This record gives sequence, structure tokens and C-alpha cells, in this order.
Amino acid sequence: MKRYITAFFASSLLFTACNLVNVTDVKPVNQLENDNAITSVEKAQSVLYGTYGLLNGTGLAFNYYMPAAASMMGLTMSPITDGFGFASNNVSTTDYMVERMYTTPYKMINMSNHIVTKTSALPGTDPRKTRIIGEAKFLRAMSYFYLLRLFGQFYDTTSQYGLVIRLDPVKDAEAIPRTGVKEAYAVINKDLDEAINETADFTSAFYASKIAARALKAKVLLYQQRYAEAAEMAKSVTASNQRNLEDTFKTIYLKKIRDTREVIFQTPFDASTNINNKCYAFNAWYGPSDYYTAFMKGDARDTMALKVKGTRTTNNKFAAGLVDGAPSNADTEYFLRLAEVYLIQAEAIVRSGGSLADARAALNKVRKRALMPDVTADNAGTLLDLIRQEKIKELGAESGEEWYDLVRYANRGELDIKTFKPGFMGKDRYILPLPFNSINSSGKVVVQNPGY
Repeated sequence: MKRYITAFFASSLLFTACNLVNVTDVKPVNQLENDNAITSVEKAQSVLYGTYGLLNGTGLAFNYYMPAAASMMGLTMSPITDGFGFASNNVSTTDYMVERMYTTPYKMINMSNHIVTKTSALPGTDPRKTRIIGEAKFLRAMSYFYLLRLFGQFYDTTSQYGLVIRLDPVKDAEAIPRTGVKEAYAVINKDLDEAINETADFTSAFYASKIAARALKAKVLLYQQRYAEAAEMAKSVTASNQRNLEDTFKTIYLKKIRDTREVIFQTPFDASTNINNKCYAFNAWYGPSDYYTAFMKGDARDTMALKVKGTRTTNNKFAAGLVDGAPSNADTEYFLRLAEVYLIQAEAIVRSGGSLADARAALNKVRKRALMPDVTADNAGTLLDLIRQEKIKELGAESGEEWYDLVRYANRGELDIKTFKPGFMGKDRYILPLPFNSINSSGKVVVQNPGY
């Protein structure tokens, strides 16, 4: 395992050192360096390794700032030394976290575009070409989806406030306007449909796979309010038996990256080539909120998710420990795991008018693993709120999923965010502002979000 992860990041670090990813959506370099042009399948694979490296490296966007920002915007994390604007849902357009969360996914998108375009043009029939292209499309779709949730009005498919969409490698600095939300979803879904066909079957949670593409597609469909399709897509994941829930909730975070059973997609790390500082950041920069600490009382997951140290309560999901026998503050980011897919399935079944018994069965699968009693609610509205609450208990202080749930439920008139955050400033704060530098350098071709 150590050799495998080290090899992964050796390629990643080499790639990053070559400065191939110094681009954003509005201020790109003119061309990729000739020494790293994709001239063979082996070169394409190397560039793909480097693109994966962006998930765990450059800008700290995917593994630090996005999960922390969404968790602080929501209910489960609070700022300790950083991120106060996110906790108050009042973030500056010049905030450095906003800048990194916006530009890093576009770097990944540009590299994915490079891989898709150039690998497709390679001569020969090497079957690896199809897999490499499929994985790049998954990374592109995931990047656009994460951008849309943070910076676009993802909850309204009629909105004009979508994303800047590029599907070809950036060759010049020409700014292009944002698409609508509907168009952004269409791009994401097309990439995921093709990734489902083109990627390989699951072999490792560190790489895109057919089941990862299906799991992400289920989530995207849920956000689009295409509930019957979301339920079926989620079922295709949970019924596949390719991934299974860990025996205990505690095991997920003790295993981290070693021989995991339920993680579908995550970042690797080791003690030598990829020493990130997530365990420190998620306890010194941002910590569990008072709301989350109180909410978890009485739940069997409480003492695994949270740990009391003197007068402080800390995030025990990301606790420093030994990696390859050496002390380390490094940790992973769980982009997709099976427990969340069960909860997506449960919600989508209820919202599509399906069997409440089937929805309860999916929900109770997660609760049983958590050593909690079955939910017996037979009212759709009550069951939907119980599913939302279960997500907090299962995924809290992890990736901020409860924030996006609050927005989705509030948008449907099912709750008022001010009930949870009395100072909440209104609908314009469902999403973040685009960075000032990106707006300014585009000559205002790229339009800012309302209210900023």
C-alpha cells in the first residue's frame, strides 16, 4: 500500500513541479509546456496522475477549504482562527479561501480538458485511452459540480447564475460569460454518463470508477430534483455489492485509507510524500460547532465523531495518528462513501412518491450500522426531516453536506434557515461570491452573484 501511494504522489509532485496547472478560468497561460504534451498513452496517464494530485494538494481547496467552508456555512463547524465570514454567511469577494476554492477546480477542469482532447487524438487502439478519458471526465464533472454548489444557484435550474464552462484546453486569456444553471447541469451529467461507460470497475477508492460516477450522478440528480432517476441511480450503487458499509461507524475513521469497504472516492496520503496537515487544521483552524456537539448527544456515533480534551471538544473523525508507523497530522477527504448514497436513495424515494417502507429501509441501513433504533415514521414530511438529520449525524463536520441540504430544503419551503442561524441574511447568501480578481480580470464579462 505504501509503495502504491508513494508512486501516485511521486507522479503528482513531478507534474505539479512542471507548472502545468497555473491556469484559472479567466487568466490562463497560453499553452501547456511542450515537455509535458500528451504524445503517448503513458504521457496521458502521467498527466492524469498529476490531475488527481490537485484534489489533495494545490490550494488546499478540495481537502481543506471546501469541506470547512461548507461546514461553517452550515451547522457542524465553527471558526477558531480562520473562516469567520463563512460562519456568518457573509464572505468577502477578496477572501483568500474563496479565491482558492474557485481557481483550483478550474485548474483541474483545464487539465481534464487537456487529457480528453489530446488522448482522444492519439493513434492506436490501446484500451487504456478510453479509461483515461473517462476518469478525466469524472474529475471534470466533479469539479464543475463542486463549483456549482458553492458559486452557482444550484437549487434553481432556471437561474442564469451558473458557471463559466470550458470543454477545451485554454489557449488564450479570452473571458467568456457564465452559462445558466441548467446548462451547467447538462455538462456535468453528460460527463458522468460517459464516465459510467468509459471508466473501469472499482479497484481503488483513490481513482474514478463506474460506481463512483454512478454515486456522484445520484447526488447530481437529487440536486436537480430529478428524484425518481436519483433513486434508481442510488439503488444501482447500493445494490451492486461492490462497496459495503463498515461494520462500525468508528472503523471508517480508524481505517482512513487502509482496506476500506465503504469509501467510494477519497484522497490518498502517506507519511513521506504527502504530509498534509488536515488533522491540525480541522481542530486548530476550524472545530466542531456548539450546535453539532449538542445535536450528537444521545447518538451512538457521538464519542467517535467528537472527543473531549479538557475544556475543548475536538473533531475525532480527523485525529492525528500513525501513518506507516510514523506520527502524522495527515488525513483524507471522503468525497463519496456508501452511507451517503443510502441517504440520497432514501430522500429520493420519498420525494419521488415511492414506497416509504423502501425509504425507511435505506435510512435504517445506516442507522443499524450506527447501533441506533429503526425509524418508523410513516409521514413523508417527517421522514424527509429525519433523513436530513441523519446526514448530520453520519456526515457532520466532514464535508459540509448539511449546508447544501439546508439550502435545498429551504428552497422548497420545508424549513427556514433562520431557525438554525438567526442572523442569516437571506437567499443571496445561499452561495458564495465569485472572487474579485476573477470578475475584475474578465473585464466584468463574468457577472458577480446577486448581493455581492
